[in-house]
Parts: sequence; structure tokens; C-alpha cells
Amino acid sequence: MKIKRYTGTSSREILQRMRRELGADAVILSNREIVGGVEIVAAIDFEEVKSVLGRTPAAPRATAVAAPRPVAAPARPALSAAASAAAPARPVAPAPIQPAAGATPPVPAEMARLFAEMADLRRLLQAGGGAPTLPSQQASLVESGFSAALAQTCAREFPGPGALKSYLRAHLPVTADPLAGGGAHAFIGPTGAGKTTTIAKLAARQVLRHGADAVALITLDTYRIGGVEQLKIYGRILGVPVVVARGAEELARHLAAFSGRRHVLIDSIGLSPRDERLKEQLAWLRGLDGQVGNVLVMTGGMTKPFYQALSRLYEHLAVAGCVITKLDESGAPGAALEWLMERALPLWFCTDGQGVPEDIHAADSGYLARLFPETGEGDANTPIYPFSSAPGAPLAMQGI
Repeated sequence: MKIKRYTGTSSREILQRMRRELGADAVILSNREIVGGVEIVAAIDFEEVKSVLGRTPAAPRATAVAAPRPVAAPARPALSAAASAAAPARPVAPAPIQPAAGATPPVPAEMARLFAEMADLRRLLQAGGGAPTLPSQQASLVESGFSAALAQTCAREFPGPGALKSYLRAHLPVTADPLAGGGAHAFIGPTGAGKTTTIAKLAARQVLRHGADAVALITLDTYRIGGVEQLKIYGRILGVPVVVARGAEELARHLAAFSGRRHVLIDSIGLSPRDERLKEQLAWLRGLDGQVGNVLVMTGGMTKPFYQALSRLYEHLAVAGCVITKLDESGAPGAALEWLMERALPLWFCTDGQGVPEDIHAADSGYLARLFPETGEGDANTPIYPFSSAPGAPLAMQGI
């Protein structure tokens, strides 16, 4: 048996190298995402491995009781039945139980499950020339950031064109109009995710719907250069107040002052997980549970480990919903959607540009399915990102 570990930026790249080096009979033993790509462990001589691992080991003989038998000469014929009967009986240890001729050795349940999974993975390696690939529709989903397991589940549950759209409709939690009831919402997330621009887009929409007197903005971002000034520029254009909170008590006072406003949007600090100021800010927000809803803002197109680390960062904070940003820049947002489905975290909005307020959309399965061109759907000349379909913004947001 030969076992080899491969790392690369994509599964397709690794499978091509694996076929060249190990041949078509290679078997995938494990695959996982690592920082910057994928790791796959593969082996050859699969049948030999299965036979070795599945064989029941022989029990040791009890040499303390049985006397050693004399070794017969290689050419000496076997004893006859009569001679064997005449020979004195010797105490011997019980021989290990051997399976009947032609029977398959017993395989432990866990090993049987492993063999089944390996066999499934092996079937994915197609014989013949070229790189081993998934079926075209599943391969399209994998290239878009979804895991191979989800792509196979999607194809099994909804065979045929439109599978992803049906799968998202069935499994992705979506909130149609999350701000309809008003209230205070804090937008949290890593630095560079687009929290300030997202708040400006939502504030502009609420001003158009309810008027400037219904909206107020609070920023906690006193550390980023220009952070307060950026939000104040949006506030001046929209005609809504913008205040700064430098601590938990000041934040509580601002919330009390704006209690008569329908929407209060809070811009938080984007900091490194190792920054003590982030822990302090999260403590402020935890102290306001019930008064403030937390909305996670994250960039689409990152890998699953990134979203898992993000989950650990905010695991002690109640999160009401999520906004996926920069979909116009990310080519594979599937991992973000898969992570939301695993956590049952509702998707509130998606953004796909810097335009305020037109480049933000309420999430729905039809909108999201346009991110993932599937086999048998649509026109090949249709752009992958047919966004910005909303009419031109009625507010003078240019130059911000």
C-alpha cells in the first residue's frame, strides 16, 4: 500500500495530480479544508488494504500447556487416519476459529462504514483520460464553494435542473423583511466586511420608507481612522443624527435618547479576535440583550474555516440574522450559505456593490440561485451577477 498526502488550492487541482502520480485505482482516504486550500490523503492497493484490515487476527497458542510438535520434513507424506488414531493424545490449545471456505472475514461496524465511504469516494474517480470529476452539476456547486457532500445531497434530493434553487428554498433560513418591526440593531463582524456601508444602505431605505425622523445612527468605531467621519457624512446626506458611544453607559444613554425613533442602527468596531477592545465591545452588547438585536455582517467567498472561526468569535453573543456582503467580488459564496444552513442562522440581506441604497437586496432563493449557474438552467450568455436591477437611487449618494 502507498499512502500520500496532497495539498492545493482546489480539489480539482489535487485530483489531477493524484491521477498522474497514483493512477486511476487511487482511493481517497480523507479530505479536509485547510488554511488556503484543501488537503486530501490518497492510497493505492485498496483491495489489499481492505483484506488486511478486515481479517480477524489469530489468537496466540497456549505454549505453556502444549508440548511443541516435531517439525515434519518437507517431503514426508501426511499421516494416515489410522496412524493418527494410534498416536497418543496430546493436549493442545484450541485453534482460532477460521471462517468457512469462501466466507468473507467479519468486518467491524466502524470499519465497514469507512469502507463504504471510501467506495463512494472511489466511484467519483472516473475511469479514462482527463481529470476525475464530479457530475457537471455537482462540480459546478463545488467550484462555487459548496462542499462535495452538500453537492451530492442536493443532487439526490432535487435531481434535474434547478436543484440548487430548490435546495436553498428548502434549507436556507431567510427573513423576508427583518426590519419591518423597527428597533435597535448592532451590526457586528470582522474588519473590512462592509458594516458601515451596509448601515448606510439600510438607513437610506428606511428614510425613504418612514422619513428621516424615524432613523438614528450610533457608532462605536472610534479606533478606525475616519470611521466616525464616514458615518457622519452619510448622516448629513440622509438628514439623520449620528452620535458616538465610547462606553457601555454612553451607549445606553444614546439608546434611551433615541427610544422614540423607529430604527436605531449601531456601527461596531471591526477588530482582530486577539484584540482586547473587541472583547470589551462584545461585553457592551451582551449587557444590552433584549434591547439590541445583533446582525452579523460577513464577506461572501471565504472558506469554511474562516466562517467557523467567526462563529467561535461571536459564540457568546446572540445573533438575530446575517448580511452577506461583496457578492459582486466573490466568485464562490457557497461556503457562506452552507455555513448559515448548518447553524440555522437566518439570512437577512445581500449586498453586491457600493451603491447606496440600491446595491442591497432582501435575500430569497431566486436571487441567490443567480449566483450559481447550473447545468440546464438559463442562457449561457446571461451574466453571473445580473444585479443592480433596482431603479437609480433617488438620493445623491455619489462621491461618498
